[in-house]
Amino acid sequence: MTCEEIMKYRNENNHFAAFLGIRTLEMKPGYAMGEMELQEHHKNAVGSAHGGCIFTLADTIGGAAAASHGTRITTISGDFHYLSAAMEGCTKLIGTAKEIKYGKKIRVYDVEITDDTGRVIAKGIFSYYNLGTPWAEEG
Repeated sequence: MTCEEIMKYRNENNHFAAFLGIRTLEMKPGYAMGEMELQEHHKNAVGSAHGGCIFTLADTIGGAAAASHGTRITTISGDFHYLSAAMEGCTKLIGTAKEIKYGKKIRVYDVEITDDTGRVIAKGIFSYYNLGTPWAEEG
């Protein structure tokens, strides 16, 4: 499958990400970018985007970059740091993932979350395990 086909499949079949409004918009080998439009249901008790939503965006986009090589993957770790709150006035979060290591079994990505003004909200390093099953096959 091409990156475009993998991205389309993931956008249509990652039901939790879709529930949160996360869409992968760009994918090429070792790279992915996507976004989440912030709604009231994304907010925590202090009015900022809930950390779980931010982490899910990062994991989803990191996973898209890892999956871009054509095989199914699963997350094995995420070292994530929240740097700024996504507070009032922030309407969208954008995630980008760039490959650090492409191994036969382990793939590692630098993931950054920014808001719609370019302010860095969070950064992390995510690792994924290559399940070895091509996207074209049933997993």
